[in-house]
Amino acid sequence: MGSVLQNAAGRTVWGVGLSMLMGARTGEENLFSALRATAQEQAADADTARSEPLGRIRATGLLAKPQWLPVLQGLDPYTEVVRTLRKATLASEAVAQFPYDWRLAVSYNGALLARVARAHLERWRELTASVPEWRAAGERSPRLVFVAHSMGGLVVRAALEQNPELAADTRAVVTVGTPFLGSAKAVSALNLVHAQSGPGRLMRNVQAMAASLPAVHDLLPGYRCLDLGADVERLAPGDVVRFGGDANLAARSLEQHARYRLSGFAMPGHRAVVGEAQVTTQTLEERAGIAVGLRHAFDVEEDGTLVRDPATGIPARRDASGDGTVHIPSARAGTEAVTYVYGQHGTLMRHDEVLRQIRRIVLERPPSIYLGGDGSGIGPGLETPELGGTFGAPLALRVTGLESLSGARLEVHSVTTGRAGHPLDLRWDPDHTDGAASAEFFADAPDLYRVVLDTGRHTPISQLVLVTPPDA
Repeated sequence: MGSVLQNAAGRTVWGVGLSMLMGARTGEENLFSALRATAQEQAADADTARSEPLGRIRATGLLAKPQWLPVLQGLDPYTEVVRTLRKATLASEAVAQFPYDWRLAVSYNGALLARVARAHLERWRELTASVPEWRAAGERSPRLVFVAHSMGGLVVRAALEQNPELAADTRAVVTVGTPFLGSAKAVSALNLVHAQSGPGRLMRNVQAMAASLPAVHDLLPGYRCLDLGADVERLAPGDVVRFGGDANLAARSLEQHARYRLSGFAMPGHRAVVGEAQVTTQTLEERAGIAVGLRHAFDVEEDGTLVRDPATGIPARRDASGDGTVHIPSARAGTEAVTYVYGQHGTLMRHDEVLRQIRRIVLERPPSIYLGGDGSGIGPGLETPELGGTFGAPLALRVTGLESLSGARLEVHSVTTGRAGHPLDLRWDPDHTDGAASAEFFADAPDLYRVVLDTGRHTPISQLVLVTPPDA
């Protein structure tokens, strides 16, 4: 969701703000109708991008305003990371932004990225060669560093795999919260209508859009995620169809996962920044056609077999933790150079420690081995309703992993007005064995709100949550 999208007439259909979601029903329905993928867009792949790129929808820039959708939740703009990169380079021209149509297949956008990245590198090499003081700064010809969040990391992987020459000209790839093995939340987005009794129009519109998008299907979990009790299976296209997805898009995505499992392709200089300690859906259980998210995962031996309880033979379950959207095994796949941070998926790219890590890598300094987490998955976590809230009803907020409430502050403020709310009263849950506490927030008006947890000992964690009118 991180790029602004416009239609052929120049009208912004994504990234303009929350007015469409919070406004008239016809405006909201037009928004999601415009974002649904056509048959031509669903079929587009890398060859399409090279021969005849699509033009019905254009990506015009990186997100400049916070966005929010049910299940997928909040996404912050990339303003801070762009500013950080520009400060770490010789000139702002060294930093190229790559907005892309995030509705379309990863392979399609990977081919576009490969072309844009090559052109950018050649322009920058020509510029540095023409400035004596820059040319003297180093003898090696400039190379690329990719910085990618979430699905952007999959697009980078596709670009480098498709273009070995570009991979050879790449010094490092920094991925932040990228679901290399997929995310169970993609299934939840497809299953919105099935899972809700009497779903509102927002849920219906989002589900219909998601079911048409190649990108949502590209995010399907490729790991063993369907908990059958005595066994665990990977998703099959038929499973995805029952949960509300498209059979052809699902088959293409799951085949891609299988290919990557066998290829062993590794991105050059790959370093993964991984969010942890947040309540994260990791596997799924089917109940009467509904995909129920579960907060545990399954370990796999080196030969690919499941780790099982030696006494019962049942697959061993454990909470692998994650950033609220992507569980740790998925975000760290493909590299041993992993660093951890306590933080929510959609707000990681404005997290102070993540920005510091990116800067250090760009400057070719040794990567930090500590970003606030110790790799145990135990630490402060923030949980907000993934379907948002309703104006007039309390918004239930939950905090996990606290040792003490002393010094911990939970605050909510409006994203659109900046108006700050009073600190909320955090109370221990009755059985707070996991360090869990909760609070309720009553919104002043339908709006997008930022929830911030500050323990006084860690970098604050934030998440966005939308409060809609009662009839939404």
